[in-house]
Amino acid sequence: MSTHVISQPNEHAREVVDSDERGTLVRSLSTVLPSALGNLLATVVVLVSLVIGVISLVYTWTGNADDFLPLFQVTVAATIVSLNALYARRTFSYVITLIGAILWLWVSVTPFAPFFQVLLQAITVTIMLWGVVVSTAAVRLSKQPRF
Repeated sequence: MSTHVISQPNEHAREVVDSDERGTLVRSLSTVLPSALGNLLATVVVLVSLVIGVISLVYTWTGNADDFLPLFQVTVAATIVSLNALYARRTFSYVITLIGAILWLWVSVTPFAPFFQVLLQAITVTIMLWGVVVSTAAVRLSKQPRF
């Protein structure tokens, strides 16, 4: 005679797996900011992006493009960071995108050997885009009820 035990699905194990899939970084960035503070931070990010974009445009138009940040990189970084900040304004989850954009602009103006220039730009653009993914996940998580 043998005894077979049929186990019931463990709800606690499912919760642990579900929370591990989100990761601690996304959970920590999904903290909701007060509405006024979130709107203020997003507005500051957008305004600073616009000012840097206009300055870069003026330097490019006057023929002194090498004296400031490259217009293309500023335009791309400002657009991605600004749209991400506006989307995630209730959280501060766009900080990774902001760091990636700043690093990308820094790498763009720092003279490296061509191979390392391309490699570092690829890495920083990847960080910036990874920040967008993390930010999107954090905003989605912030809208879910916390029990």
